[in-house]
Amino acid sequence: MNRPMSRKQKLSFRGLVFWSIIALLTLIFIVLVIVRFFSSRETTFSDNLINLKEEQVLNQEGSYYVYVYSRVGVTEHKLELEKAEDLELLINNYITYVKKHSNAKRIYGMVVDSTGAGGSFGNRGRLVFNRDTEVVGASKFDDLWINAEDLPILFVVEGKKVTRAFLTENEIREELGRAMEGETGG
Repeated sequence: MNRPMSRKQKLSFRGLVFWSIIALLTLIFIVLVIVRFFSSRETTFSDNLINLKEEQVLNQEGSYYVYVYSRVGVTEHKLELEKAEDLELLINNYITYVKKHSNAKRIYGMVVDSTGAGGSFGNRGRLVFNRDTEVVGASKFDDLWINAEDLPILFVVEGKKVTRAFLTENEIREELGRAMEGETGG
């Protein structure tokens, strides 16, 4: 009577192969889930960029950059989205640079879309379609005039007043490149 209970069960070759395949498939599934999770978490500059609303744009302390951009496009041809995409890596690199160099000028975002992931930033009212971009010298939010065709742009705020503006992709690249090389620019 005790004989069947005392005898150990031997795992057959087919059983070993079956459980090995199950373990391998489980491991592959876990690796795929982890890879997909991390690939979906790629950060963009908009994840790292603090976006300012209306009067906050000119009311930060010290000297800093403001990167004015659209997430969804505001012009008919949406060319500003291509320009912003071309600048995305540079902006991300500059944000990383600022994190590593405490004396570097900070950079903030100014989203001009009427709606966004976080709701309206209230900045769309500064967009114009029938006049040139006029931001240099502005000390109040209501003094900013940004032509939609110029987006994205970068401007420097010093002492709560816009002192310089960079309207083209090349100007933005040169300014942030100089800033990361430690030059003062200007």
